[in-house]
Amino acid sequence: MKHKTITLISLIMILTLVTCLFAGCLGDKIVGTWNAKNSSATITFNKDNTFTAKVGLLNTNGTWEKSGSEYILYGSGGTRIGSAVFVGKELRLVLGGGILSISEDFTKQK
Repeated sequence: MKHKTITLISLIMILTLVTCLFAGCLGDKIVGTWNAKNSSATITFNKDNTFTAKVGLLNTNGTWEKSGSEYILYGSGGTRIGSAVFVGKELRLVLGGGILSISEDFTKQK
């Protein structure tokens, strides 16, 4: 009887962990600070869906939301200012749109 109880508890714990991984309750992988590969720009994504970006002396902040595999970035006024997607372990950030878009790849700080 003791063996069956331990097995049942172990099974419940494994199912809870798997459910948590798929539901995202362990946090989103975008959360953290990211460094641009080809410039001094950094961007920090917070758990509360806010971000802060620094490019030289220019600082900006706003909010982000996940939409499928894409992350949508909004400026402090609520206007969409860009998006980000994962390309392998790197984060590709695209600001603006159309002809005036800027794209940069970022790596996560450890």
